[in-house]
Amino acid sequence: MHKQHSGYVRQSSMPRQRLGRRANTKTYLLRRIVFIVAIVLTLSFIGKTVLSFFSAEYVSLELSGNMHYTDLQIYDALGQQLQNIVTDSEERTVNYLKENLSYIKDVSVTKHVMKRLLTIEITEREPFAILRFDATADVPVDRNGSFFLVDSEGHVLKHIDRQEAGRLIPEPFGDMVILKVRSDEIPKVGTAIKMSEVVLGLVVLKTALLRERNLATQLESIDAGDSQKIKLQLDAFPVSVWLAADTIELGLHHIALFLKHRKTEVLKLIRESSVEVQPYLDARFQDTMYLGGLAENE
Repeated sequence: MHKQHSGYVRQSSMPRQRLGRRANTKTYLLRRIVFIVAIVLTLSFIGKTVLSFFSAEYVSLELSGNMHYTDLQIYDALGQQLQNIVTDSEERTVNYLKENLSYIKDVSVTKHVMKRLLTIEITEREPFAILRFDATADVPVDRNGSFFLVDSEGHVLKHIDRQEAGRLIPEPFGDMVILKVRSDEIPKVGTAIKMSEVVLGLVVLKTALLRERNLATQLESIDAGDSQKIKLQLDAFPVSVWLAADTIELGLHHIALFLKHRKTEVLKLIRESSVEVQPYLDARFQDTMYLGGLAENE
């Protein structure tokens, strides 16, 4: 007698487990995506709320260090850009103020979100000298003599209108040394001039102020167009003084000593000299001061 086998065959449960795992993975990923999206939306909402809280409409400005500019002038300079400035980075605020206000040398900006306060600490440039720009070609007189105020780095602070006052240079800049420049290019306010004669003229002036203070107070103008024949004009001394770029400090020292001990003698020689001769004092040599003269037609 043969034993009959049943037609029922037991199937494996492995496929069902795999399907279950896949479903769980998809659900997990979906939940993570929803969670991340929720976080992003929440942070965006918080950021928007904070920026709205710190909007220009409700922010107070606290200024310090501004001597040349009044608070109102700085507010006016910010103008319609104020909303962007208070919400942008501090660096962009610094750059904006330096680009739009020529006297500003540096700016420190601090934001106090909870106080709704924007603190701006300003460092201003100091006026140092006057630049006189004359054209290189023969032009009418009214096209010559453009004056600009600069700091010790040659940064142009402002253009000085010759009609601001009856004097050649209006107050309070009348006592400043004039650096003479021949060029057809007029500088732009707010930029630094890199012309060699301007840089050299500033070096001469700064060296005089540092080493020969008494001589510096007598300086009226400096013409550094020729580095080997820098021309100085002094107050109450009708003789141009020549200097060389490679002996500035020594030359200034010799000039100061010469004027201290022999100024009266030189003035007497000038008065007794022929009117056809233009005298000059040459300080370009290491151990010698030379009093010479050039014919006016040379």
